[in-house]
Amino acid sequence: MRPRLSFLLLALALFLLGGVLSLPRPQGEAAVRPSRAGALPEMGLVVAARDIEYCGYHTPCGPGSRTDTIFYVRLLGEEVRAVAIPRDLYSPLVGGKINAAYGRGGAELLKRAVEEAVGMVAERHLILTLDSVAKVVDAVGGVEVVVERPMHYEDRAAKLFIHLEPGRHHLRGAEAVAYMRFRHDALGDYARLDRIKGVLAQVLKRAQNPATWPALSLALREVWRELDTDLTLEEALAQLPAVRGLKLSLATLPTREGPGTFLYVDEERKAAFLSPFFGTTLPLEPPEVPVHLKGEGPALAWARAWLSALGLKPTWEEAPVARSALYTQDPVAGAYFADLFHLPLLAPHLPVEGVVVELGPDLLP
Repeated sequence: MRPRLSFLLLALALFLLGGVLSLPRPQGEAAVRPSRAGALPEMGLVVAARDIEYCGYHTPCGPGSRTDTIFYVRLLGEEVRAVAIPRDLYSPLVGGKINAAYGRGGAELLKRAVEEAVGMVAERHLILTLDSVAKVVDAVGGVEVVVERPMHYEDRAAKLFIHLEPGRHHLRGAEAVAYMRFRHDALGDYARLDRIKGVLAQVLKRAQNPATWPALSLALREVWRELDTDLTLEEALAQLPAVRGLKLSLATLPTREGPGTFLYVDEERKAAFLSPFFGTTLPLEPPEVPVHLKGEGPALAWARAWLSALGLKPTWEEAPVARSALYTQDPVAGAYFADLFHLPLLAPHLPVEGVVVELGPDLLP
């Protein structure tokens, strides 16, 4: 069966490219130079990615109407907290799967369906295409991934070619998109969403490096024409000029299986997780949870020594890590240790005991 063309919601990366504000601009572009009068406002944003429409057998003809990757994003000053919404979630408002909302009622129906699922207001929307995703990944120089199991799949009609063996890989734009579209493993769409979150965190981390800003500036101006959004480029640049100090937290909406191929919101788990995820404040003392360090060389040794000096007793293991991040399903402990290590917080679908801190070669100079 042909996989739906679901891919990374790098709309966050686009939205965060306000870091290009210091770059010289051609004549006539002064109007899009961002200005900041005070604190950044709080905003709810639906970020989605469109699949590909087929005009005939093996004949793609442009972006389609399904949005197989959907995020609810909350901008909280210089923090970005986002929740991935599985495409098979049943939406009473839509009368079917939530990924059909955009095709049936455009961005407004999609926003209302997302609001229904997460219980929070979505003021704006940003819908991406496949090409725009690849361009942003290329603009930051690609991403690093560590593949644990072989990933092989081909769909010539969809121009999808995935051949990755276990180990470390550097992926450029089209390769990264294919990596994120892959869902032919035991966890299917949940694993795909975790891959999306991991690559998204890398892109935003690389966007904080001024060396990437010239390429990002060009990519932003080019891909903005491809987006369906009620934001202007001027607003996007003005909203987030502080990209270098950004804090990122990513999770997946808690769901349960239901009849047929539908998923349903797990209301009990949603209430227990989302409220502290979006509203938590940093505890004054380290939370009493197990902390496990994973990495290699100096970064691992440094983290062990640092936590020991703080009176903590982490466990650790030597293992290859592509990029540094923190993994947990405890939003309070995650906020504390993510701030301590200055790392993105990623909440995976599979259970995680305590807090896992992955330390890649990017952590230390």
